[in-house]
Amino acid sequence: MSPKPRRRLQAILGRRLLMIALAVIFANIALVAYFDASDRGDLIRDVAFRQIMLLEQAALDSQLDPALFRQALPPHFAEHPEAYGFRLTSATGEEIAASSTGLFPVSMRDGVDVVSDWMSWPAGQDVLPVIASHTLSPEAGEARLLFVMRADPANLIAWEVWDEFKGHVLLPLLPITLLLMAGAWLVTRRALRPVADAAAWARRVRPGRPLPDFAEQEQSAEIGDMIDAVRRSLDRLNAELDAEQRRAGEAAHALRTPVAVLVARLDALPEGPQSDTLRADVQALSRTVTQFLSSAGADRLELDGSERADLPAIAHRVVSELAPLALRRGGEIEVETRGTPALVQGSTDAITLALTNLVENAIYHGGAGPITVTVGPGPEIAVRDRGPGLPDVARESLFRPFWRGPGAARGGAGLGLAIVDRIQRSHGGQIIAEPAEGGGAVFRLIYRAA
Repeated sequence: MSPKPRRRLQAILGRRLLMIALAVIFANIALVAYFDASDRGDLIRDVAFRQIMLLEQAALDSQLDPALFRQALPPHFAEHPEAYGFRLTSATGEEIAASSTGLFPVSMRDGVDVVSDWMSWPAGQDVLPVIASHTLSPEAGEARLLFVMRADPANLIAWEVWDEFKGHVLLPLLPITLLLMAGAWLVTRRALRPVADAAAWARRVRPGRPLPDFAEQEQSAEIGDMIDAVRRSLDRLNAELDAEQRRAGEAAHALRTPVAVLVARLDALPEGPQSDTLRADVQALSRTVTQFLSSAGADRLELDGSERADLPAIAHRVVSELAPLALRRGGEIEVETRGTPALVQGSTDAITLALTNLVENAIYHGGAGPITVTVGPGPEIAVRDRGPGLPDVARESLFRPFWRGPGAARGGAGLGLAIVDRIQRSHGGQIIAEPAEGGGAVFRLIYRAA
């Protein structure tokens, strides 16, 4: 099951700031809607004032020509004559154009002299109907306008609310909100940069290695405390790791001399089934001691970036040293070179140790068939055996220390492949185990070319 992807803290903060901005916008919308709804009289007055201004503009554009004036009118006068009406008269009271005059009170239907701008509700409340009067500018010849609205099927009041919203909320708040969000994004990005630097520093930390440097400029107190805590924890962990590795190495080193003495004394015994069994057991013990020493060395491996290793030379050296062991166990080893040999970045001793462990693993666990060590193409060494292959259960546990597969041969402690894996990771390389075509298994060591 793949781990759930983690969201970046900057994305979390950005989303929360966006939610706050949206909450502010919606709160302003609610307040504007509340105040507009609570003062319906102001809304109606604004609607009437806007309609008077539209009628005045139509009169000015038409130069008081009745036909042109009607063409310039807003459509709701023609579409809803039962709700909206107007009268346009000259300074002497002569009617120039009119619509739905029956909506006006009787006293305003004929020859009313409008001497000023005013607005009234005949019902005496801030509810419909509303009547508005306006004296046009001198350019129109001192004309008079009357407007009446008894209902609102064209939703003029709703459009007025929308205009209020645009003018008081959308236009002022939207640019400010965008600027605040952009500023918050930049601020959080800059503020969280030390956290990202600390995470990158922590990813460079390796057990048993000196702690990498961490740039401390512009570092907050919280980040500094976290870095100090990590450093103290890693110092204690490294101290314990050094002590454990030292004890394991000292114990394995101390066992080498007694094991060497046992091997020498067993070689003096006459040949026979019992002595052969003893020799095999001591040989397994010697290999286990060697693996413990190699494991301690692999944990302490530190590479110099300028080191170069010759893979063909390493392959021939390992094969020549282990060929007698393979022959004694009924097998043989051969070396093949493919492509142009290349130098790789890495330690010759460490790569020799890794290849030795792979070849020994093939000798002990790959059956009696031939073993092929292939160099190339490119910065790669492959070890192929003709044994039973890789069981499915081994795929995830193959490189785990002290793990031994089902049916593994006697001897060894399950450290060989774990050592190879650590050496490869220290080189920035890779080890790949896969079934071989025709049976057996192949282990490929991949390095970086020099």
